[in-house]
Amino acid sequence: MKFIWQILLLVVIVFIIIKRAGIVALFAKQKYAKGDYPGSLKIFNIASKVGNLGAGDTILFGYNCLRCGELKAAKKIFSDAYMLTKPNTADRYRLMSLQALVSWKEGDLDSAIEKLEEVYDNDFRITTIYQNLGIMYNLKGDGKKAVEFNEEAYDYNSDDNIITDNLAEAYAINGDYDKAREIYEELLKRDPEPRFPEAYYGFGELLIKHGEKERGIELIEKSLDKPFSFLSLKSKQEIEKMLEDYKK
Repeated sequence: MKFIWQILLLVVIVFIIIKRAGIVALFAKQKYAKGDYPGSLKIFNIASKVGNLGAGDTILFGYNCLRCGELKAAKKIFSDAYMLTKPNTADRYRLMSLQALVSWKEGDLDSAIEKLEEVYDNDFRITTIYQNLGIMYNLKGDGKKAVEFNEEAYDYNSDDNIITDNLAEAYAINGDYDKAREIYEELLKRDPEPRFPEAYYGFGELLIKHGEKERGIELIEKSLDKPFSFLSLKSKQEIEKMLEDYKK
């Protein structure tokens, strides 16, 4: 009997040694789920040092780095994670889409679009791909293409707030004020309201440009209460400057 317990204890110890990185990563994911991204990142850093993280945990680790502005670290993690994923798999396509975000933040919008289009053309068409490629087309400024793609994205998932915001912004870029306003109004009436700032200052700017300065300023002010991150389209400081300029 004692021998059996010794064997079981040995098995448990071996399991913990082999899975130690994943076990530590569980605590990182708990913090991530609660929105404590810096706290999650600290634990992920520990997890990566005590053992080899699996592909899924590595991808989340890299995304957390990117979200927290650790661009160089994210780029390296994604490069390492690429070797852990197989071609034509969901993990590989998710990884490619995140590498596209790195390219965007490095200032190479065309490369970001190219990577996301490759994923899209391989029929990996999920909400996050529609979100990110829709954002990139809007940033590129081609109103017609942005509208066509973001309408497709909206047909795919009209309940997603980021996709809906992308469509409103695309209409605004294309000069269609009435459609942009209609989509923005729909978006801001949702429960829960969007938890990102772009919808508020985007609609606010649109209203100000069309003569509704008071409400526009109110919306820009409200955007400053939303969480900003390294992946936000504009920094909080830029929006504060925007608000200051419109109040003059």
